[in-house]
Amino acid sequence: MKKLLLITFLGFFSVVPSTIVLAQNAGLANPVITEIMYNPPEAGNDTLEFLEIYNPNLGSSFDLSGAFFSSGIEYTFPVGYTLAPDSYVILSGDSVIFEAAYGMPSFEWTGGTALSNDGEGLTLRSESGSVLDTVYYDDTNAWADADQTGYSLVLCDPYADNNLPSSWTLSENPTGIVVNSMEIYADPGAASTCTPTGISEQESDGLAAFPNPSNGNFRIQMAASNEATTIRIFNTMGQVMYSTVVASGTTSAELDTDLKSGHYVLSVERRNEMNRMKLIIQ
Repeated sequence: MKKLLLITFLGFFSVVPSTIVLAQNAGLANPVITEIMYNPPEAGNDTLEFLEIYNPNLGSSFDLSGAFFSSGIEYTFPVGYTLAPDSYVILSGDSVIFEAAYGMPSFEWTGGTALSNDGEGLTLRSESGSVLDTVYYDDTNAWADADQTGYSLVLCDPYADNNLPSSWTLSENPTGIVVNSMEIYADPGAASTCTPTGISEQESDGLAAFPNPSNGNFRIQMAASNEATTIRIFNTMGQVMYSTVVASGTTSAELDTDLKSGHYVLSVERRNEMNRMKLIIQ
């Protein structure tokens, strides 16, 4: 398998030119990485590896023409490709073997790349280079164990923060595919019905947003502090799109952000700590 190639979620906080804009088809939510099969129980090359991407827009297609992965695998979507509303597209390490096993087509990633068994960053960008979605999965105890166990990682709620281990769990769908005496559990191309079992470090910090997804107006809850708290919202290129300061002792705040549809990062900052979570604006 290839070595770790990573563009981390923390990379959003680098300084970028002000001319860069959030990748977004007009008025639409960005596609979401919703399933990862990174180490099936095969010997040698993992030909059953795959990624699933979901279009969360229920009434509109999403133009993925020229969209590409800048970390993790190598792949660029063909010119003119659009993902239908409420639909999935699959990328795999071997499209012929994938279709023979799962009974559905997939695009095949290129360049001899593969998903890392140790965890890595997966970043999908628009043709212009702006981030559409990014996930950093891992094989540590914080994540459900999908490392050569026969299970894929599935995102239980496509509107949840897919950078939190707590949003993911193991597929509950037996496929009937048996490899090295292990049955494969996965549900590519379909919604997952599951209960997340991962562990979220952020949940222990008491940071939450309601509703999420929202229309840009939402309430956040956070742990009390004896100092003022800065609340900032970044777009996926690291630009500050919203900022406010609340007084010491504040545990909740109503935010009216007027943000466009897309994925953002909510950052609650104090002198010696910073808690973050993903926001989805529809």
